[in-house]
Amino acid sequence: MLCLKVPKKEGEKVRNKLLEEDLLFRKGKIDSSEDERFLFLPLKVTLKEELEGIDYEIVERKVEEREKVDRDYTEIVQVPKDLRGYLPSSYDVIGDIAIIKLPEEVEKYKKQIGEAILNTHPNLATVLEDEGVYGELRIRDVDHVAGEKKTITVHREYGAELEVDVGEVYFSPRLATERWRVVKNVEENEVVFDMFAGVGPYTVLIGRNVDVEHIHSVDINPKAVEYLRKNVERNNIEDIVTIYEDDAKKIAPKIKCDRIIMNLPHTSQKFIHPAVSALEEEGVIHYYEIVEESEREDRLGELLNDIKDEGFEVKVREKREVRTYSATQIQMAYDIELKRKVY
Repeated sequence: MLCLKVPKKEGEKVRNKLLEEDLLFRKGKIDSSEDERFLFLPLKVTLKEELEGIDYEIVERKVEEREKVDRDYTEIVQVPKDLRGYLPSSYDVIGDIAIIKLPEEVEKYKKQIGEAILNTHPNLATVLEDEGVYGELRIRDVDHVAGEKKTITVHREYGAELEVDVGEVYFSPRLATERWRVVKNVEENEVVFDMFAGVGPYTVLIGRNVDVEHIHSVDINPKAVEYLRKNVERNNIEDIVTIYEDDAKKIAPKIKCDRIIMNLPHTSQKFIHPAVSALEEEGVIHYYEIVEESEREDRLGELLNDIKDEGFEVKVREKREVRTYSATQIQMAYDIELKRKVY
């Protein structure tokens, strides 16, 4: 079988990329070389010509099918038959912590549900219950369900390591693909402004994967900044990152940048005016907002008008529905190109 020979330190990033492009043979075991410097990632394709543009060595190798370890926890959890329809069909996994939302109907069985999840996913150490997001800093309230009593973990994403305390800072693993999409748009020698950095997923992924000039990373939550600093150090990008524990509105007028990431979807609209003040004569904003689905076009028009009022010509490079937020709301992403008007 054809395999991609990849340096071990790049293995997770390349594996995620292959999964994204549906090229990885999921049933195959991922082996390491004898000296353990490389991993061999099994591929679906049978011809090397089908892998045009791949920068790694492609080798022929015998691949064993891995035994199925992970199972659906609902196969073994002990709850009354008439309540099985209320069992969560999905949950967030951050590092080795699973975070579940439980309907009232099965709340009394949460211990059994947590144990079943741990029994079917041996890489997990802890199950927590999501009891809602609260406050200006939008921190998720969590309650221990099963496994180790902890809220701190290390999450791995596209080769980066992010230390997170899920009880102190908000972090969503569901945005991994969206974050990587933005990373692929960042260009060399740019100055990037990560306005609401959190624990640093955008900052770290950009710093590790693009030869940028500098990244300005801001968050108002002291705990988020604590982990942002740790993650910048953990991923060895201290030389190109400046961290601010402050309101992004206060920092924006003090810097100049080429690209801005505005990932605060509930309140990004309040920051658009200070954001554009940080741009040079032209630049790109990656803007996120949660909107009523029926009002998405009207809201985009309002956003573009707000930017034009600041003296910029605008062009929407891309607009994407990132995820469904509620029965009527969606999270939208807009890549907006700006150029200062010449009078």
